[in-house]
Amino acid sequence: MKPLILVIDDEEAIRLFLESTLEDEGYEVRTAASGADGLQEAFSRVPDLVLLDLMLPDMSGLQVLGSLKEKLPHLCVIMLTAHREADTAVKAMKLEAFDYATKPIQLKDLLSVVQKGLEATSEARDRFRRLTQSDLFGGIDDVVPSQSPAMIEVYDTVRRISAGGATTVLIDGESGVGKDVVANLIHRSSPRRDFPFLDINCAALPEHLLESELFGHEKGAFTDAATQKLGLLELANGGTLFLDEIGEMALTVQVKLLRVLEKMVFRRVGGLQDIGVDVRIVAATNRNLASQVRAGTFREDLYYRLDVVRLTVPPLRARLEDIVPLAEFFLGKFSGRFKKNFKRIDESGVAQLIGYRWPGNIRELRNVIERAVLLQEGLSLTSAHLRLGSDGAAADAVDLPVTLSDVLTGSLPEDGVDLEVLVAQFEEALVRKAYQAANGNQSLAARLLRLNRDKLRYRLRQYGIRP
Repeated sequence: MKPLILVIDDEEAIRLFLESTLEDEGYEVRTAASGADGLQEAFSRVPDLVLLDLMLPDMSGLQVLGSLKEKLPHLCVIMLTAHREADTAVKAMKLEAFDYATKPIQLKDLLSVVQKGLEATSEARDRFRRLTQSDLFGGIDDVVPSQSPAMIEVYDTVRRISAGGATTVLIDGESGVGKDVVANLIHRSSPRRDFPFLDINCAALPEHLLESELFGHEKGAFTDAATQKLGLLELANGGTLFLDEIGEMALTVQVKLLRVLEKMVFRRVGGLQDIGVDVRIVAATNRNLASQVRAGTFREDLYYRLDVVRLTVPPLRARLEDIVPLAEFFLGKFSGRFKKNFKRIDESGVAQLIGYRWPGNIRELRNVIERAVLLQEGLSLTSAHLRLGSDGAAADAVDLPVTLSDVLTGSLPEDGVDLEVLVAQFEEALVRKAYQAANGNQSLAARLLRLNRDKLRYRLRQYGIRP
């Protein structure tokens, strides 16, 4: 993808010269003849770099620079002027202009400054990406290798789809399995890696705030809209937008997201102008979207637009091979962070880790190891340090820690129950029982559960059930 450079200069000859020269160098170029037009161009499609004339007919270049930096603080701006005045240069640098170039333009020098500016933009985006990625491994760039066939299949699919730039991906799996890690891996291994990876949890915001965060809003669009705001779709242009818990998205927002997926255009809240973007959408859910479609809470057309490529991340209890390596990884990470001396997990600790059901998946494992390292001392982490309760049954058990009958006929536990985990465990137990009763015959197991074979196969993959 070509870097986009915006030239804001009132002299037509300068604009044409820079446009032609920069395009010959392999850049995409847009131009504006005034400060107002330049700001509109910059906010309609965020450029990688701006060449800004100091003297403009409607406002000063310093005013334009201030407006750009207020809303796009990481944007690289190079000032152009025929008047190299020291006080003006100082003011521009205080407003965080990247550099200063004088007219008449020395082409070799300008191209050198442009290249340095684009490198600075790329570095800033990398820093921003590292700060915003929220994976379960604490923001590191490496993923712990997996020995689980189910996860190896996931990683193989990630490698295949990452070669392309635009395929929409739907990731499903229980809470805490690392869906955001997989989304990050898709981005980091794709050609979009040098552009932003931004994420948002659709369940964390009410409808109007989610809409504003995604699409941005114009000044005055609603009571609190004192200024124009760019949405995540614009800020992620060229990169990846991760929509976590998309099953919680309101129907009115779903309609607008569908238009983005179909045409790659949208309008800010309160806006009249279509804005084009190039962004890969990765969505995640721990819900059954097909069931939500049947219930009328999720749009069928959006579901099929999202479900181009589906990745199912298995629960940790279906990845027994990965439990100890993950625990050892977290042990080393937190021992270093908390300046502790833990070097290993002893046999009693390993046995407890593998025997526990992990209803909270990798997120729960991470928290358990972090708590143990923080509160305990020693060289070896033991079962006594882990303090895992009896509420997690062995990984191959089919009895539930809290049964549906317990919940319906008795009182709820004081600390409550996790509904989604309970439902998932109940479903897994029934699938395992049916599969065992059918001696591994998928057609018979599907009939026992009144499912078609495709739905049964999906659940077999989801829960890591193999012959």
